[in-house]
Amino acid sequence: MKNKSLLALVPLLILGIGCSSVSEPPVAGSVPAKKTAKKPAAKAPATAAAPKKPVASASPTATYAIDSGPSSIKVEPNLPAFRAEPLMPPADVPPAQPRAVAAPAAPANPTTPLASVPAPKYLVEDAAIPSGTPPAVLALVTEADRSRNSGDLDAAVVVMERALRIDARNPTLTYKLAQLRLKQNKPQLAEELAGKAALLAGGNLDLKRKSWMLIAEARNMQQNPQGAKEAKAKAESFFGH
Repeated sequence: MKNKSLLALVPLLILGIGCSSVSEPPVAGSVPAKKTAKKPAAKAPATAAAPKKPVASASPTATYAIDSGPSSIKVEPNLPAFRAEPLMPPADVPPAQPRAVAAPAAPANPTTPLASVPAPKYLVEDAAIPSGTPPAVLALVTEADRSRNSGDLDAAVVVMERALRIDARNPTLTYKLAQLRLKQNKPQLAEELAGKAALLAGGNLDLKRKSWMLIAEARNMQQNPQGAKEAKAKAESFFGH
């Protein structure tokens, strides 16, 4: 019996619970109840922002503070000037003697030789080229004479030496080369060449005489007066032949 009554009460309880869950309609004239708004949860405090570094201005020039400096300048008094006193030489050292002023050297003239040639004391004659001389040698002798007359003794010597290489035993060519060496103020070479020409002359007494006169002049230029007299006497011995 009790179980039956409990079974009858179960549907009633279910209905009661369903009715309680259904909201009742609002009554006229009544103010609807306001829903309580939920407050948002408080946010955590933001962390302190790191300080920003100052950004340099894009201007190409920078501005600096200029120190005005001291307002007044202190002027130092002028120091006394020192006068240099001449140093006195020691007592035991004698004073230097003034040097003699050398005379200015005369400008060198390129047209005149550096060494002065003394005036000839003995006559030096020229010699003619003998007949039968090769044409090539004659051409060289002519060229040498042209260079000698123009004053170029070095060129004349070179050409005459070329002629002697062609005809080495020609006494006249040797004599002419001795003449050129004498004009160059080279008396020792001139004496040697003139002595060779006198030996090569053979029976040509005129060329022998001229060669010994040239030897006498070369010895005179070498400050050998005794040798010059002997050479002159040797040359004069060929006059009567």
